[in-house]
Amino acid sequence: MVEGKVKAGKVDCQAYAQTCQKAGIRAYPTVKFFPYERTKRNIWGEQIDARDAKEIATLIYEKLKNLQNHGKRDKDEL
Repeated sequence: MVEGKVKAGKVDCQAYAQTCQKAGIRAYPTVKFFPYERTKRNIWGEQIDARDAKEIATLIYEKLKNLQNHGKRDKDEL
């Protein structure tokens, strides 16, 4: 649903516990949005509490729209 708009991926927190710990992930499943802001990245991201794919996509599009309005959108990751 967000293909071509953001980069999306998943991490196996059992295999990569340190990565998940750094991102503040404590429960599964967890969806986070990590906006790219020029040269610095927010390593904590914004947690998305929705579980429905359509609702997640809607929230992502809203966040992208807000970033575009602030002139910060170069590329984004989910």
